[in-house]
Amino acid sequence: MQYIKIMHILKKQLSLLLLVLLLLIPAIHKINATIPAEWFVNKFEKSLIGSFSWGIPMSYYLIIFLEITGPFFILLSMFLILFKKKYSTCLHIGFMIYYILFVILTFGSFLVQDYDNGFKDFIYFIGIMFIEQHYFREEKTV
Repeated sequence: MQYIKIMHILKKQLSLLLLVLLLLIPAIHKINATIPAEWFVNKFEKSLIGSFSWGIPMSYYLIIFLEITGPFFILLSMFLILFKKKYSTCLHIGFMIYYILFVILTFGSFLVQDYDNGFKDFIYFIGIMFIEQHYFREEKTV
């Protein structure tokens, strides 16, 4: 019985680690490159976002901000889980940041008619939702 409990905790932690890597690595790449990246400017310069002088830089900074804060809350939750502290609120904030980010990314992809990428963003959204519901559904949201 103890083995099953340990395996369940390990699965939870590994799924959270995967979510951290999913956003933190792209955020680090974005921070180490030109801000905003040339590919981002080229992709959105003729879109609604590009029609505002602040649209492209603000969008890029918002994405970076969410790609850093989401993993921060998930990592914090992972440590709270390890030390058997209350982690539910922190975890759900992290998941909400992930949901918001992938809605933004999906919208951006559809805005420039990049439906393949938009579909991938949608799948990420569903995967995150699955992880939350499968491993953390018993947790209270408040």
